[in-house]
Amino acid sequence: CTIDDRVTRVAWLNRSTILYAGNDKWSIDPRVIILVNTPTQYSIMIQNVDVYDEGPYTCSVQTDNHPKTSRVHLIVQEYSYSEDSHSLLACPILTPYG
Repeated sequence: CTIDDRVTRVAWLNRSTILYAGNDKWSIDPRVIILVNTPTQYSIMIQNVDVYDEGPYTCSVQTDNHPKTSRVHLIVQEYSYSEDSHSLLACPILTPYG
């Protein structure tokens, strides 16, 4: 999510569960990591995503004036292949709304 110098607190949530608050990891899931934490971007990554990860994710930003949120809905489709096959999997970028 995009942030700026007015941000005092930032967090990523899945449904109502906090995954990260600033640099502090709240999730016990080792697949969830901070991908980018800069003065302008705050992003997480879920490694080895599966169908149970599907659902709403929210970036919650607190500024001096008021809170803001950006939401994305992760859609996971199952894909199976044989060991000898070659596959290219693409993950579309979802536009946040909120």
